[in-house]
Amino acid sequence: MDEDDVRQIFLKQKRRKAPGPDGVTPACLRTCADQLAFIFSQIFNRSLELCEVPACFKRSTIIPIPKKPKITGLNDYRPVALTSVVMKKFERLVLAYLKNITGPLLDPLQFAY
Repeated sequence: MDEDDVRQIFLKQKRRKAPGPDGVTPACLRTCADQLAFIFSQIFNRSLELCEVPACFKRSTIIPIPKKPKITGLNDYRPVALTSVVMKKFERLVLAYLKNITGPLLDPLQFAY
C-alpha cells in the first residue's frame, strides 16, 4: 500500500462518525490525511509483512442500544461494537487490493465462503 492510497482513503472519511476505543476520530484522519498517510502506510505494510494486526486495532467498545422504548431486561438491548476507524480504513485498502487481484473470479453476489 502506498502513501497516496492511504491518503485518499483517509480523505474519503465521513466526519461525523463515532471514534473507536483508540479515540481517533474520522475528522482527525480526514483533516490530517497528508501528515498521517506516510506513517500509516508504513504501519499497514508492516502489518501485512508480519501477517499480524496491531492489538490496538483489534479492540472494540460495546455500546448497548435499546431495541424498544421500554426496557424490561437485558434482552431489550442490542450490542453495537465501535471499532477503530483506522482499522476500518486498513480493511478497505486490503479489500480494494484483493478485488483488484481477483477481478472477475469472484461473484459479486457471494457473501460467504
